Parts: sequence; structure tokens; C-alpha cells
Amino acid sequence: ALKRFHGSSEYRREMEDIQRECFALDGEKPKKPWQLFTDRGVRWQLITVIVMTMGQQLSGINAIYFYATYVFEQAGILAEKIPYVTLGTGVCECLTALTCVRSNHVGRRYLIIGGYLLMTLWCTVLTFSLTYQELYSWVPYMSMTCVFAFILSFGLGPGGITNTLTAELFVQSSRPAAYMIAGTVSWISFFTVGMLFPFIV
Repeated sequence: ALKRFHGSSEYRREMEDIQRECFALDGEKPKKPWQLFTDRGVRWQLITVIVMTMGQQLSGINAIYFYATYVFEQAGILAEKIPYVTLGTGVCECLTALTCVRSNHVGRRYLIIGGYLLMTLWCTVLTFSLTYQELYSWVPYMSMTCVFAFILSFGLGPGGITNTLTAELFVQSSRPAAYMIAGTVSWISFFTVGMLFPFIV
């Protein structure tokens, strides 16, 4: 399977890593989620995964998706064309996730920090454009551009990298429990955004 996935020349290194990890575990049983919280050896990995997962959900990406229709309406796009433009936002994120794999040589740290900084920039510009969109005819189009730029920035770093960190930071015996914790944190954060964001607006 690795040979098919990586190609005939690249799979051996991956196979050696898997075998080394298998020997190092020496039959160690998979850990339960609550065991990870008490294991000091994985404390920083667990904190990193929890913070990154919360950051991904609380970054505002879901709020952008929820309110994209409103922004596009304000930009003057015809009502029957808004679903296609909204679909374009999803395509935009998919394309960015694909290009993120190619830009991995830059380094995960730079992609994540750069992605969040760009998202902050576009949120700031979007806030101003939504506030002053009645003044100039071109400002609503700036809002629309900010939505796409925000989604591209999300896909460039936080969207493409956060979920792979769990696999890379934990050994095989801890990985299922770590994914369970990350998934729980992700859904709790998503629920929190869904419940609180309308009140914040």
C-alpha cells in the first residue's frame, strides 16, 4: 500500500519509520483518552493539539461560512447567483488545501502563524468594509474579496495542517486517544461558536 501511495522509490523510508516505531512500542497497548491527561510525557503534545484544534474552530472560519450569503447580498450579487458564489468559497478552500501540501517545505510553523496573521488582516479589512459599505459603491466588493482571501488564508495554514499534527505528535499507541480528544474539543468549540456568535453579532 505504501509503495502504491508513495511510489516505488520513496516508500522504503516510510516503511522503516513504521517498523522502528513498532519495535519501540514493543507490544504496548493503546492508551485511553484519560490516560493521556495523566501522562506527563505527552503533556505538551496534548496541549498543542488542544490549542490548535480550538484555534481552528474559534478562528471565525465557520462564522464566515454562515454569514457569506449576507456579505454577498450586501455586495449586490443577484440572489439566484449567491449559491454559486458560496459554492466557490468551498472550492477555494479545497484548492488551498491541495496547494498547502506543495508549500509544506516552507515549514509548518510559518504556514500556521502566517495563515493566522493573514486571517487577522482580512478580518480587520472585512470589518471596515462592512462598516463603511454604504459610502462607496466598490466597498461591498472589497467585502466579498475579504471573504475569499480569509478562506484562502485559512486553507493555507490552520485548515491544512492542524489535523495532521495529531498523527505526527503522538506514537501509535497514543494516537487514537489523541484523535478522540481533538475531535471532542473540535465539536465543543464548533458548538460554542454556533451558540454564541449570533449574540456577539
